[in-house]
Amino acid sequence: PHTHTPEMARDGPMAPRLRETIGVAAAPLHELYPPPLTAALRDGMRAFAASFPGFDGQAALLHGVETRTSAPVQVSRDHETCEALGLRGLFPAGEGAGYAGGIVSAAVDGIRVAEALLPVLVGGIAAARASGAPSGAAQEEVGQR
Repeated sequence: PHTHTPEMARDGPMAPRLRETIGVAAAPLHELYPPPLTAALRDGMRAFAASFPGFDGQAALLHGVETRTSAPVQVSRDHETCEALGLRGLFPAGEGAGYAGGIVSAAVDGIRVAEALLPVLVGGIAAARASGAPSGAAQEEVGQR
């Protein structure tokens, strides 16, 4: 990432937006993050800029570690149950898991996974109650799935 100093924020191309945005302060990220993380961010931005010219240009501003990109990986999951393949009890969902490309599609995927997970949760609670376990044990049974 390009280094954005407080002087650049005050006098540079991003100055008006920074002054109007509450809670945003310019800082040299390479001084805030450990060198391996700084290198990974720099490499990732350069690679992404190869597909989207200007992404890492002089007017680019990196807010924390979030950029407008989607997850480069996808956690494999069963099509019907939405459970992660090879990791029982994990139900990956949304953009970070590689199943969405924005806030709306992430919300839709979250609903889909919640609907797939509901029978698992209800079944676990019902099984624990049927066994005569106290109510706290029913919740523990669900947590073990």
